[in-house]
Amino acid sequence: MEFQKGNLDMLYRIPTENIGDILADLDKAKDNVPFELQLSPAMNLFYYGFLHPVKPFDDKRVCLAFNHAIDRQKIVDYTLKGEGIPALYGMVPPVPSFEAKGYDFKSLKGYAFDTDLAKKLLAEAGYPNGKGFPHITLQINSGGGDRNVLTAQVIQGMLKENLNIDINIETLPFTQHLDKIESGQTLFWRSGWISDYPDPESFLTLLSSSHIPDHLSDRSFFNTTRFKNAKYDSLLYLASMEIDDVKRFKLYLQADQVQIDEGALMPIFYDEIYRLIQKNVKDFDVNAMEYRDVSRVYFVPSEDKNP
Repeated sequence: MEFQKGNLDMLYRIPTENIGDILADLDKAKDNVPFELQLSPAMNLFYYGFLHPVKPFDDKRVCLAFNHAIDRQKIVDYTLKGEGIPALYGMVPPVPSFEAKGYDFKSLKGYAFDTDLAKKLLAEAGYPNGKGFPHITLQINSGGGDRNVLTAQVIQGMLKENLNIDINIETLPFTQHLDKIESGQTLFWRSGWISDYPDPESFLTLLSSSHIPDHLSDRSFFNTTRFKNAKYDSLLYLASMEIDDVKRFKLYLQADQVQIDEGALMPIFYDEIYRLIQKNVKDFDVNAMEYRDVSRVYFVPSEDKNP
């Protein structure tokens, strides 16, 4: 409301419940738009984590069953009102700058929504039609608008409908949420990662076994899932020694496929950057890292105000 009154110059991340109305207003306005919508794919992954050393997620078939039991396209279209990109590839967001260097996202075989396959995998893991599957809790953090709660509720319903699994949802303050994840006290949780630098390595390093402590009770700050795979580690090592970006990105792409095949994570969606700026704000470019360079930003007088 303050932005629409002209009291704010920029609004970052539109509340989910307002996206449809704002986009409709912009469409109706056509050439006479009251403000500018800036949109960019983001180097940001929204995902759920599994604690791999502990049952039931020590069996990759369970992790894969969870991944194939959810409809990511439906989550983005209806729960998020189109704000995001379904995580149909790997853990590295499909941004153009990566693709330009050879990170061929479309060549990755991600998690298709396949309830028959999900049920088959769960049965092979010893839980036919969810029978005998333990009651587990999905831990999410408060904050982040309404996306965390809405997404969790939808996925809770999909896992029940498609795998006959009961999932509880627990919401914790972010610091407590993070503390339990890092100390290995949580089996299944909501997480996200925003790239620290524009490179796939910033995401893929999260699953490196070099970040896993000796004991489950010890804090694990990066690899909170405690996923461990020798082939994955070897590909990351080879990539770290490669100075040619095209060759390096191909190695990272292979590593991404390994973690997909092993059910390392449950990627839900890749974020998009939605920004609204007033028409009199100029040279405020948007980018995938939401790196805000205001050194060249300037204002022009609004038409309804005196210079």
